[in-house]
Amino acid sequence: MRYVILVFLLLLTLVLPGTLFHLWAWSGIKPDLAMLFIIYVALHEPKWTGILWGLGTGLIEDFYLGHYLGMYSVTLTLVAALTSWLAGRWYRENFSLTMLLVFLVTAVGQLMVGFLGLGAGLSWSASDIFRLVLGVSIYNALLVPVTYPWIHRSFLHGWLRYRPKYER
Repeated sequence: MRYVILVFLLLLTLVLPGTLFHLWAWSGIKPDLAMLFIIYVALHEPKWTGILWGLGTGLIEDFYLGHYLGMYSVTLTLVAALTSWLAGRWYRENFSLTMLLVFLVTAVGQLMVGFLGLGAGLSWSASDIFRLVLGVSIYNALLVPVTYPWIHRSFLHGWLRYRPKYER
């Protein structure tokens, strides 16, 4: 049941930016919910599990968007690795620190998307990349107080909690 819920949340992160958040865009900037999902998973899962979720989510997002294969798989894998590394040095119970973590990791991920986009031949200016990085990072950080308490509680005590085989 845990994996069904995680896959449902993953699919929701791909659908919501094009539907609901399309109406709540600020100057065309929407949150990167897939990146936020990977940050949350990497905070609560072991290192390699989070990295595999990042790679899988990135591949799904690459195929879903259909343009630059590998852009999001590389980005979300490295975002998961960075988040896993920071999770060992971060206090997950403090929501203001989690907002800062989400802001910083999203900024790094969006910078990677910008530079990979430039490498793929997209004609983005430095101001476009800066606006995208800052806007998406702020938007994702502002979603933390709304989403993180529910996700964190669910990973610790709810349906997303890992239960060993003998406990099931």
